[in-house]
Amino acid sequence: MGRGKRLADVIPGLGKFTFDKDVGKVFVTSGTGVVGFRVAISLLEAGHTDVRVGVWKGDRQGMDSSFGQNIAEILEEKGAQVIEFDWANEADYIVALDGVKTVMCSLPHIEGWADVFPSFLKACKDKKIEHFVKLSFLRPTHDFKGVAEIARMYRDNVPFVSFHGTCDDLLEQAKTNSRISYTIICASHFMATPLLSQGDLLKKDHKFISASYGMGVNYVSPNDVADACVVVLLNQKPHRNKVYNITGPGPTKDKDIAKILSKRYGTEIEFIEMGYHEYAKDIKKRGLPKWLIRDSASMERMKAHGMDELKESYTEDYHNITGHQPETFEDYLEHTSTMRPGLTFP
Repeated sequence: MGRGKRLADVIPGLGKFTFDKDVGKVFVTSGTGVVGFRVAISLLEAGHTDVRVGVWKGDRQGMDSSFGQNIAEILEEKGAQVIEFDWANEADYIVALDGVKTVMCSLPHIEGWADVFPSFLKACKDKKIEHFVKLSFLRPTHDFKGVAEIARMYRDNVPFVSFHGTCDDLLEQAKTNSRISYTIICASHFMATPLLSQGDLLKKDHKFISASYGMGVNYVSPNDVADACVVVLLNQKPHRNKVYNITGPGPTKDKDIAKILSKRYGTEIEFIEMGYHEYAKDIKKRGLPKWLIRDSASMERMKAHGMDELKESYTEDYHNITGHQPETFEDYLEHTSTMRPGLTFP
């Protein structure tokens, strides 16, 4: 069975693509992430067995202490080489990149993020990485003017998005003084984010809070983002030195998400609409660090602008890469076959 056929079995409809024979060893930086885990699993199931995956086994908020180890065991059973990878430890970079040709970088939301990416990119240059696929937030391109306007507003108002933009700038410049080509896969709000950020509220109190003021939000399925990443990893040539903005099927209101969750899990999820300042106080009470409170509250404020309600806020990039239409929130909750194991709801 050929590689193209096998990938079509993993991601139906992708058999028409031709895959590079010289992808080489792929390093996936964050095997415990909602995208990184699916990318690693899909690569392995597609027949590309030369996959190294970084897993950080430290404590995570809201996760069982065995979470990282469980992920590592699943990936190893699939054939991945799993290594300990800590973004805060530059020594891990050298080990992780040894013999690697292609990097799949999913940078987690961590304290001190402003320092780690430049150091990691330098290590990639030193190790002569050839292709670098990076996840990011929406980024201005020439193809979709409405998305470009939204991307600039987020970069101006959300510190974490601003940081990603700076990292993307550095990556785009890397080809001038190294052999690295890039593909940047950008997305809006992940459908997984409200489930993860409000895990205890959903599980214990059966509540879902929002400060989006009733506006529809451009929620994107992590499954879609991962599928796009798999295509550009295995079919690199047409996607080299390009930026794509992956958007959802259309605006989804947070109050409707509460209804979807209620139906999916057979438990009534109460929707609570808050003002921005009330929302900021509420997430502060959860014991989150200041930098994460700031970023989370800023993201919620941007949702309330209503920009995601506009038709021009959506692109065809996902369809053009994969031939598929974006998943709805209902689709995402049903599509559990390659979801990362973690929290269960309600």
